Amino acid sequence: MKKAVDWKLAGGFTALLFLIVAIGLIGILQIQSLSKTVDELGRRYFPIQNAALEMRINNSLYAMGIRNYIFWRSAKYLEAARNAANQEAINSALRAFDRSLEAYSSFTQSTEQKQWVGEIKALQQELCAIGKRIINLVDRIEDSSSSKRGELEGAVNKLLMTFENKLYRIDDFLDVTVQKANLVAVKIQLLEAERARKRAIILLSWSAIFCLGIGAETAWFVYRNRRRERERREELVRRMIKIEEEERENLSLQVHDQMGQDLSGLRIYLDVIDRKLPNEVEEAKKDIEQGKSILSDLLEKSHNIAELLRPPALDEVGLVNTINSLIFQYRQMSGINITYQKPKREPRLSGEYSLLLYRVAQEGLTNVVKHAYAKNVRVELELKNRVVQLSIRDDGRGFDYVNLLQRPFRRRTDRLKLGFLGLKERVELLGGSMHIKTAPGRGTRLTVQLPVA
Repeated sequence: MKKAVDWKLAGGFTALLFLIVAIGLIGILQIQSLSKTVDELGRRYFPIQNAALEMRINNSLYAMGIRNYIFWRSAKYLEAARNAANQEAINSALRAFDRSLEAYSSFTQSTEQKQWVGEIKALQQELCAIGKRIINLVDRIEDSSSSKRGELEGAVNKLLMTFENKLYRIDDFLDVTVQKANLVAVKIQLLEAERARKRAIILLSWSAIFCLGIGAETAWFVYRNRRRERERREELVRRMIKIEEEERENLSLQVHDQMGQDLSGLRIYLDVIDRKLPNEVEEAKKDIEQGKSILSDLLEKSHNIAELLRPPALDEVGLVNTINSLIFQYRQMSGINITYQKPKREPRLSGEYSLLLYRVAQEGLTNVVKHAYAKNVRVELELKNRVVQLSIRDDGRGFDYVNLLQRPFRRRTDRLKLGFLGLKERVELLGGSMHIKTAPGRGTRLTVQLPVA
């Protein structure tokens, strides 16, 4: 049975440990996946988007340079501006476009993207060729005659329209094809990351649920086995106490009945012998009287021993009157003023409950007489709300109960400490409670409560 319990506990803890490790690994893998997605976006997709945007900007700068060149070279009345019309800005825009295209090409991976690089390059070359033709015609306009000027200007306008169309095609290709495709790829990556995140959350949630379930099952299993073990120990202690009390009762009966009867018989025989002796034998009569006195003491002691083992009055007159008799004995023995508040009716208690309450009263009064130096003691026995309560309160010197329990056993305190601990243990085994309220110089109150079935 114990081996099966050990195997179940080992299995539960192993499964719990496995799930904890699995949750940790899932979390690590999810973090790595998200980190990889972010790294991919920053390493590839964002640079592609940036390169495409820079190509559009540089292309626009190139077209602006061509337009400015046409305008300033045609405006003869602005001599200073004409001198500023050169191809440096145009060439700079072309070089920047080529760098952006080269950067875009370095990040492309798919065959389709590599084809796009070729298409962009071809379109840009066509645009550059048209731009060069426009610049050439514009330069020729300045040195041509009036009749030739009109023809050249018309050719420039036609080429400019073609230039604008080609420019629009490049911008449209970069916007619709390249950038949009890149944004779609980014969106797909983000959606995949989101799906992976959701899958990880679901897996982590189920793992956590299983972990909690196994943990709760393991905890319940441990609690249940500990409770059963405690119940078995309590049952064993109850049986030991019951056996002990039965032995006490048996021994009490034997002392009270057999030994008491034998001693009483011996007393009777001594009386018979005393009557048969002649009056002249005074010395023998004195010895017989001394023997009868010793027998009387032995009878009294046998009754006291029987009372200590188990008072027969518990079964004969009940708990209330037995405690009353006990109080009378202590009152006569100590001279302390002991008052007793009885319940209106005899509580219906089992023999075990009655004997335990009697032991509490006996132990409490013994400690008062030996240690409290009290003048007044009040004993109360009451039954209320299906609970029987016994309390003993004195006005003695009191003591530090917590400190007494924490100190190691000493000869003077062993019996007091063990007596209280033993009573408390027995009371708790029967589902009750025992409280001691005391302080140096403030008296002591002992209260025991037991549930009544």
